[in-house]
Amino acid sequence: MKIKFIDEYLGVLAENKNTGKMKYPEEVELGFKKRIAQIKQANGTQDLRAIKSLHFEKLKEKRYLGKYSIRINKAFRLIFLITKEERLEVMEVEEINNHYG
Repeated sequence: MKIKFIDEYLGVLAENKNTGKMKYPEEVELGFKKRIAQIKQANGTQDLRAIKSLHFEKLKEKRYLGKYSIRINKAFRLIFLITKEERLEVMEVEEINNHYG
């Protein structure tokens, strides 16, 4: 599975580069890195859906129409789109949000 980062901060964080001042609590940023590692190992969304602790779900709120989320921890979720490039699924990571916590 391919990953693209819409949010520049999250792209830098995923590469384990120094981001300067933390935008999220340390436990959230560590959890985010763990989820990115899991996503990179997945062959597609079906692999992620099989991991029940991720709570992979399609979002229903109007502003998140067509987007999905997985759990980082009990309070924070990773919001993303799923697109395709040729036959490869692409996860376009948009934000970390605690609205659904």
